[in-house]
Amino acid sequence: MKHRTFTLMAFLFTSLTALAGDFDFKVTVHGEGQPMLLIPGLSNAAEVWDSTVEQFKGQYEMHTVTLPGFAGQPPLQNTEGFLNQVRDQLLAYIDQHGWQQPVIVGHSLGGYVSMLMAIEQPNLFEKIIIVDAVPFIPALTMPGATEENSKAMANGMKAQMSSQSEQMRAASLDMILASMITNPEHIKLAKQWGMDSDPASVNQAMYEMMTRDIRDEIAVIQTPTLVMGSWVAYKIYGMSRERLQQSYGAQYAAMPDQRLAVTDTGKHFIMWDDPEFYFATMTDFLNQ
Repeated sequence: MKHRTFTLMAFLFTSLTALAGDFDFKVTVHGEGQPMLLIPGLSNAAEVWDSTVEQFKGQYEMHTVTLPGFAGQPPLQNTEGFLNQVRDQLLAYIDQHGWQQPVIVGHSLGGYVSMLMAIEQPNLFEKIIIVDAVPFIPALTMPGATEENSKAMANGMKAQMSSQSEQMRAASLDMILASMITNPEHIKLAKQWGMDSDPASVNQAMYEMMTRDIRDEIAVIQTPTLVMGSWVAYKIYGMSRERLQQSYGAQYAAMPDQRLAVTDTGKHFIMWDDPEFYFATMTDFLNQ
């Protein structure tokens, strides 16, 4: 047992040391079994997956990611094309490890990145789990949105965020996170990650998600995909459960093998807000 433990620790130390030199993101490895890559949302740290790790580390070797520029991780040298750079580095990480048919889990921006990876390599993953993310954010609440007519809004948002002082950023996070998370301690944690993030990286990532429509591109993805959505997160914008389901369904209409499950109580951070729904839905999908 001592030899096995030492070998495992040596492997993890070696892989993480190599990782620091080869990639701009940080990875922590937990558990044993089939590889599972977990990608967090905008400005979040890998620790957002802690409860997911505890639930599944007995079945999966779980690689939790903190993306460059988020939650204290050093940013990319050039943030232009942020999402494509992240996509390519994550695919290179999978290739470096020689994984066959891993599972990928992504929350929010992480779900969008998961789709970008699967578009690039449609047969790479065994299963995909997307937690409250869509292929084109503007169209979720504005059905007529296009890449072109979303650019003005995205540019305005990017300019506004770029001009914020630290105090303004903190106030903005307070307002945004209260609509996304219920538990005050979780809000506090997510706010700290946000304050520790590089504003240029956050702004560029958000801009790219708002101006690239991949609703048609996901048609190439053959992988069974679970999409978990939250209508409560959009209730403040006048969204009903029925309208959310219709909007989500339209977003994923081109993807051949997908199922949608909607929580009735959880906000955007479903893994924190409605763990019973989250774990039951995820377990059922993984066991199929």
